[in-house]
Amino acid sequence: MNQFSRERVKGFLHTDGTRMVNGDGEPIVLRGWGVGCWMNPEGFMIGGVPLFTEVGTFEDFALPRRFERGRTMESTVRELCGTAYAKEFARRWYREYLQEEDIRLMAEMGYNSVRLPVSARLFLEEEPEIRWIEEGFAVVDQVLDWCEKYRIYAILDMHGAPGGQSALACDDGLDNRPHMFMEPESRERTIFLWEEFARRYAKRWIVGGYDLINEPLSGPDCRRLIPELGKFYDELIPRIRKIDTKHMLTLEGAVFSMDMDIFDHDYDPRWHNWCIHIHYYGFSPQVRDLYRFLDASLRCQVPIWIGEGGSDPVSNSIFYEIAAAYDIGYALWSWKKADDPKGDGRAAVSYPLPDNWDVMREFIRNGGPRPSYRESRKIFDEMLEKMKPENYTIDWTYNRYNLRQPGIRLPGVGFDEGSQKAGGWRFGNAFGYRTETGMKMPLRPGVLPPQRVVVPTGEKLRESDPLRDLCLELGEGEQVSYTIRDVTNSCLVRICGRDMAPGKLQVICEDPEGKKEVSETLLAGAGRSLTESSSGTAVQVQAAKAEWQKITVRVISGCVQIDEVEFVRQENR
Repeated sequence: MNQFSRERVKGFLHTDGTRMVNGDGEPIVLRGWGVGCWMNPEGFMIGGVPLFTEVGTFEDFALPRRFERGRTMESTVRELCGTAYAKEFARRWYREYLQEEDIRLMAEMGYNSVRLPVSARLFLEEEPEIRWIEEGFAVVDQVLDWCEKYRIYAILDMHGAPGGQSALACDDGLDNRPHMFMEPESRERTIFLWEEFARRYAKRWIVGGYDLINEPLSGPDCRRLIPELGKFYDELIPRIRKIDTKHMLTLEGAVFSMDMDIFDHDYDPRWHNWCIHIHYYGFSPQVRDLYRFLDASLRCQVPIWIGEGGSDPVSNSIFYEIAAAYDIGYALWSWKKADDPKGDGRAAVSYPLPDNWDVMREFIRNGGPRPSYRESRKIFDEMLEKMKPENYTIDWTYNRYNLRQPGIRLPGVGFDEGSQKAGGWRFGNAFGYRTETGMKMPLRPGVLPPQRVVVPTGEKLRESDPLRDLCLELGEGEQVSYTIRDVTNSCLVRICGRDMAPGKLQVICEDPEGKKEVSETLLAGAGRSLTESSSGTAVQVQAAKAEWQKITVRVISGCVQIDEVEFVRQENR
């Protein structure tokens, strides 16, 4: 049973130094999704307005737009369909956007956790008194029941605090100002809400943790308030601990959860059950991109969790495997989104927009003609229907890359962190990629080096990418490994590259029980493709069914260059 297994989803999740452990004290690395647009919709993922305005001034940035966030989505529906319809639409949205089938599918794919973004106004009325909205809690309770049924840890995420905390559309605020850090009343109402969550969920172990505040102080003109973030945590955490001492807390820094400055002391000194929660998009898949977070983690002796992020499939596959070597898990963003060519981001599943959505989009984005009440209701009814599991499309390939499952191709330079036995190459490579490993990574044949300056003719810089443009060169005595996970059927592993000097190449497949399959190939040293070796057969090995298989490529003598390692998915026979 490996550290990603759902069999380890049992008992209260808590921290042990720089790693997370379950109720039995077994290490666990979270792999999951954030369910964006569920209780905190964002227009750019559901066919509304773009993520950012084109104007870019602070004044324009502060003005909420139609269908941009949860509250303006609801006001837009009310404007188009009437008050009664809008109330029912909102209730149906929160009930139907995330269903049991979604949680079941996450479990089937191999994920062990889910981040649940919530907006405070769905639990606490925006009125002078403190009045709880039981419907909001009932929706969460139902999802937690599903998570318990399918063994998926659920992280409760305060994505939209009272008053708003991010100065961005994602906090579902009245405007793009961080009122929670500017107004004592909004701050206190946030703490009241967390105390209520703690009262209701103190005994529910399936709640893996409390994500105390999402992306605090990330908009323009917020840096002056960063000291208030640390003070907020120092006030909030003791009040939660008076009610709930079991649950792990996740703390995000300012500026899109990337600023580590506030992590200078233990925020939970008695229980020491918290982690540093970061968000990271568009990373370079190498350990140096984790340096500043690892530094904070070691300083505070707490784990890191990448609670939001993502990149292209290959980068995800390499980066999250490197992160796991340091006990760092992830929640990608976002599980579900509209299949919208004008939208942003990637998702595990997508659903089609209504047939006449362009009419609605023209009104939402550009102030075009308002669709009639009847037409608007028909369009929004169709949206609610199309986002159901029976109508969405699953991106199986993306998920296989995220989870390192058969059916993927990894670049040679995407080897496992710490698996290399190197000859001590000291001269780097054209990209400065993973130079700390001591491995030689030349450009692939025919590939030009990255362009550093624009030529006088004004042409654009040539596109280049270390994962695509570099190969891995192994000389005598050198080796690397690549891990493939969740091998439910026999998996063919093929090494793609070329032989550079005569000798012998060994490919070893090893499972968790230590069983090995070894294949050896003679190298002619003529630059011949490894898929057409001197014996006329490809350099490959058969990986048997197992939780994981580690594929080690070792050069006994001679020299090879590896472009890619292909894990060929094979169905039941």
